[in-house]
Amino acid sequence: MKKNNFFLKDTTSVITGALSTFSDLKNEVDNIVKSRFEKFINSQGIVSREDFEALVDRHEKLNSEFNLLKANLENKNKIVKNKK
Repeated sequence: MKKNNFFLKDTTSVITGALSTFSDLKNEVDNIVKSRFEKFINSQGIVSREDFEALVDRHEKLNSEFNLLKANLENKNKIVKNKK
């Protein structure tokens, strides 16, 4: 009975260690794949979604400022023409 119990504990310990090792190995492989994927994306010149959204927001802001300045210029041109 004692030999059976020792064998079971030893086997459980070995299996637990192996599962822990495979879990660490999986995490390491995931990190390597993620790193290579990011390097590939960066080498292709593809931007992240956050960067793209920030650029769109900046473009909309600049476009609205441009339209406001254009309207002000047109109003000033009308005033100058009316004075002549």
